Amino acid sequence: MIKSSTSMKRGLAQVRHQWGARRYDRALAEVDRLLQHWPDNPHLLTMRGNLIQLQENDEGPTLKDAKLALQRAADLDEESPRTLIELGHFLYASEDDAKAAAKRFAKAIRLCKRLLKEALMGQAKVLAELERRSEAVACLTEAYWLQSRNGKSAGGRAEEKILEQLEAL
Repeated sequence: MIKSSTSMKRGLAQVRHQWGARRYDRALAEVDRLLQHWPDNPHLLTMRGNLIQLQENDEGPTLKDAKLALQRAADLDEESPRTLIELGHFLYASEDDAKAAAKRFAKAIRLCKRLLKEALMGQAKVLAELERRSEAVACLTEAYWLQSRNGKSAGGRAEEKILEQLEAL
């Protein structure tokens, strides 16, 4: 049975409230309740993994369960830097596996740079339309800087796209 987005929003508000009050057991219980209705929701799985780590007693889910939740979230949403960052922290802090953590952090960084570049280019288009040219140029300059430091050869199509947009201003 599919629940409404209102139900999800109310549940997430409850989780945030309990989490903020440091009642991690209650927050985890609410996440688990939400997961019954949305079992493959990466956001909920990430929250579950984090909350398991914050439990103050040995009863309930284990660190292995936390890792499984974080891995599942990362598998379901491979384009989300958030899940990769959380999995990286877990691997480093809980499993003392710096190599595996570095791999997750590196992928998260690549994704964040790509998303930031896309946002900057979109923002530049909007600012240009609003006749805020200097702000648009600043966005494109930052996007170009990010692209030029992505570890790939310079002069690629992505850089050309940024330069074309800059010239159009």
